[in-house]
Amino acid sequence: MSIQVHTHIANHIATIAFTSPEHHFMTLELLETIQAAFSKLARNPQVRVVMLTNSTPGYFITHYSLDEINQHMQQVIKIKALTGRLFPISVRLVMALSKAIVRLDRFAAVRNVINRAAKHNFIETTLAYARVNRFLQQVRNSQKPVIASIGGNAQGFGMELAMACDFRVMAKGDYYLGQIESLIGLMPGSGGMHSLKRLVGEAKAIELSMLGKRLTADEAKQLGLIYQAVDEAELAEASGQLAAKLAKKSPLSLRYIKQGIHQGHDQSFSQALAQDEVAFVDTASTKQATTAYQRQRASVAQGQTINVAFDHQEVSDINKE
Repeated sequence: MSIQVHTHIANHIATIAFTSPEHHFMTLELLETIQAAFSKLARNPQVRVVMLTNSTPGYFITHYSLDEINQHMQQVIKIKALTGRLFPISVRLVMALSKAIVRLDRFAAVRNVINRAAKHNFIETTLAYARVNRFLQQVRNSQKPVIASIGGNAQGFGMELAMACDFRVMAKGDYYLGQIESLIGLMPGSGGMHSLKRLVGEAKAIELSMLGKRLTADEAKQLGLIYQAVDEAELAEASGQLAAKLAKKSPLSLRYIKQGIHQGHDQSFSQALAQDEVAFVDTASTKQATTAYQRQRASVAQGQTINVAFDHQEVSDINKE
């Protein structure tokens, strides 16, 4: 059985369901298949929300394949012995080169040439690493809301992928979220520590990362790490309901909110506010904003309170006039 990635679109919601026969580890092959589907959906104007989920019950992403990591490290170990103290600089330089090279991936012929030239070489490792982290950045920077519907273990890279999404809905059961890299002599290599710090604070991020502590859905919910913890039988429905709520909101509004929150981490308040000013004027001049205004005016004219008007707005599709 080979890896399987299936996509489905309904009511402006796209679902990418995936599975891997090898203990449900993430591999570069699986990641790039998911990424190809994600990229296509990101360009589809009919898609307002993207949901990532597992096809096989009980497994989201166990963690990244250690076999694949170990295979790549054979060349790295040789380079480390040769470069000594210059090893960190060597890694930075080759990673920078690899990040530049993978921009050419959109040209299949060029990519094939690059892969053949890099075979069994140090840069083969850094190219793979650059591609892995590029996908997480793509998910994080997507203009559409992304939901991780977690029906099983999401550990190591699986947790990093889940945290790159905007929402996490997780099934209860004998399943765990965890940055488990310290348990196997590694450190989170795809932004897990930084995502944890932003989501649950520095002290908790240190605890979870250093100890490799794994969390149940209920524990993750208590920490604010996930949006919702639900019974496994209710996962699809709960995730779908969340996606439906998001799909009814203005895509431009959600895009600016996501962009503002992520970029605001690296900006001063005045810089973030200047960005918000442009975004606010842009959203306020859309058909969706005009529709919302007209609906509220109509509700008030009918004698309804503002709160009742907002109750209606919460469940109505702002994209429909």
